[in-house]
Amino acid sequence: MTILLTLFQIFLVLLLAPLSLGLVRKFKAFFQGRVGASIWLPYVCFATLLKKEMTISPVISFVFRLSPFLVLGTTVLLVCVLPLVSTVTIFASLSNFMMVAGVLAMGSLYLVLGALDAGGGFGGIGATREMTVSALSEVVIITVFASFAVAGNNAQISEMLSLGGSAIFSHPFLILSLIGLTLVALAENARYPVDNPATHLELTMVHEANILEYSGPYLAMMEYAATVKLTIFSLLIANFVYPVVLVQFTLLGALGIVFLTIIKLVVVMFFLALLESLMAKMRFYRLQEYFSLAFLIAVLGFFLTILYP
Repeated sequence: MTILLTLFQIFLVLLLAPLSLGLVRKFKAFFQGRVGASIWLPYVCFATLLKKEMTISPVISFVFRLSPFLVLGTTVLLVCVLPLVSTVTIFASLSNFMMVAGVLAMGSLYLVLGALDAGGGFGGIGATREMTVSALSEVVIITVFASFAVAGNNAQISEMLSLGGSAIFSHPFLILSLIGLTLVALAENARYPVDNPATHLELTMVHEANILEYSGPYLAMMEYAATVKLTIFSLLIANFVYPVVLVQFTLLGALGIVFLTIIKLVVVMFFLALLESLMAKMRFYRLQEYFSLAFLIAVLGFFLTILYP
C-alpha cells in the first residue's frame, strides 16, 4: 500500500506541475486586464523543447551535461520525501527538515555549477546571485521548520502536518512560521519581489541567468524542475493550512485527493498572482532587508512557540 501511495504522489505532483505554472500566468494576465495564454501552454512548451536540438559550447565539461539531471533529481527526491499528497509513503521517514533543507541547497549548488561550467558572463552573475539567495534563505527554512518541530515534538515534516488546520489555533504562533515559509518560498522559486520570472533582461536575472546557456531537452529539464519546485512549496504551504492527505489508497479517495490537490493549486496560484500584481521587484542589493524580515518573523515564531507551547 505504501508503494502505491508513493507512486501515486510522484505521478500526481509531476503531472500537475506544469498546470501550476499555467494557472499563475493565467491569473496574472487576468489581474493585468489581458486574456492570457491557455493554462495548458506549459505542457506544450515542455514537449516542444524536448523535440528541439541542443546547442552546446565545445568548451563545456561533463558538469554542464550532468547538472540538469541533478537539479531535476533533487526536486523529484523532494516529491518522494515531502507529504504533498500522502503522509504514508516509503520515504516519509526521510522527511527530516534538516535533510530537506540540505536537498534544497544541493539543487541550488548543481544549478550554479552548470552555469559556471558554461563559461558565460551572465552565468557567472546568475551563479553569484543564486548562491546569495540560497545562503540567505536556508537559515529561514531551518528556523521555520524548527518551530513546527518544537510544537509537534517531531523533526519529520510528514508528522508536522498534524499541527495544521484547526489544530494550528492551539499553537497560534506557528502562523508567524507560515508567513516566514511563504516569504522564503517566493525567494526559492525566483518570484517577486526577489526575482522576475518573466524578465528577458539578463542583467536583472537570478534564476534565468543560470540556465541561459541551456537549450532543447536540457532546458526543458531545468524549467520543469523549477516548475516542480514551485508546486512542491505551494502544496506544502497549502497542506499546513488545510492538511487533508491520503493515508489509504482507494479509488474514491484518490479521485477526491486529485480534485482537492487541484483546488489547492488554484487557490495558491491565485494568491501568488495577486501578490505579484501588487508589488514590484526589489533591487538585488536590498534583498538582505527582505530576508532579514523573513528571518525575524521566523525567529519570533520559533521563540514564542518555545515559550508558550
